[in-house]
Amino acid sequence: MGSRILALVGDCYGARGGIARYNQDLFEALADGRTEILVLPRHGDAGGKGLPPGVRQTPAIFGRLRYSLAAIVAAWRFRPFDTVFCGHVFMAPLGFLLARMFGARYWVQAHGTDVWKDRRGLVRRLIEYADLVTTVSRETRRVLLAWVDLPPERVRVLPDTVQDVFTPGPPSPALRDRLGLGKGPILLTVGRLAANERYKGHEAIFGVLGDLRAQFPDLVHLVAGDGDDRPRLAAIAEQKAPGAVRFLGFVPDADLPDLYRLADLYVMPSTEEGFGIVYLEAAACGLRVVGGKGGGTADAIPDERVGTIVDPADRPALLAAILQQLHRGRADPAAVEPYRRAHFAAAARALSARLTAQPRRMTSGL
Repeated sequence: MGSRILALVGDCYGARGGIARYNQDLFEALADGRTEILVLPRHGDAGGKGLPPGVRQTPAIFGRLRYSLAAIVAAWRFRPFDTVFCGHVFMAPLGFLLARMFGARYWVQAHGTDVWKDRRGLVRRLIEYADLVTTVSRETRRVLLAWVDLPPERVRVLPDTVQDVFTPGPPSPALRDRLGLGKGPILLTVGRLAANERYKGHEAIFGVLGDLRAQFPDLVHLVAGDGDDRPRLAAIAEQKAPGAVRFLGFVPDADLPDLYRLADLYVMPSTEEGFGIVYLEAAACGLRVVGGKGGGTADAIPDERVGTIVDPADRPALLAAILQQLHRGRADPAAVEPYRRAHFAAAARALSARLTAQPRRMTSGL
């Protein structure tokens, strides 16, 4: 008999964003034909989605109390199961409760700011009860181990993975024509334009576009993504570099490879990325990247074959980094190979098997 996993997640199939994609990649890796996974999301609609064999996702449930009650009912119906996967630390209380109720192992996933900033005592204690904690970067693991009392061997790094569609290829003339782009160069940034994610560094880029255009009059900065901060960012872009920034809005995942291949440099000097999968997606398409110091960016930009990391508050350094990377040509996609899906799947399955081999917890009487 294979293993059975009850997964409590904020976002998964039918939702957008890096955490949703990470969860999908993880469950696809664990769905080996013998593993059953029941996904209980707070957001996202899996209707019409082709889920991996053995993976089911219930309808999304809004509201903490309603979600918690529904999760208890779903867990009762799904029992027996081996593992409760807690896809975000804010679900740790519910994950711990279900693991105790049903005698399951307790696996907590940490992405970055969720453990960098949430230092409530309850969260810390519930993370310490986990049989396994996985983090997406070495920096998140370091911060976590400095904060919670956990044996280091119970905290493992399982970084994001790059999907197979992200490969080098010729730029699309049709896309260039549709966007009305000149000879460039073309800078690209992909990410949510949310007021609570201003650490991504859009404003820092806008601040150096004037100097860049003095050298490259046809330079254009493409900004893919949408959110509540877009009007403010658009006003700043127009003030600092009139006509240099094109806001593309939300770009579907299927269209991202062509967008990466069209650009000359990916720039996102973010200081708080849990990992920064977009850096690897860009590099996998042959696009050099400029990232920001802080968070897990150093894992996603492992060496100079991919790009460089800079302090976005240091305007001359950011300008110099962009100019340097523009002159260095294309990235080496070989640097991204360790993050490809085969490596991710092997690591995820090894961690899951190691967890499943551990003794079950004692139940609370149910």
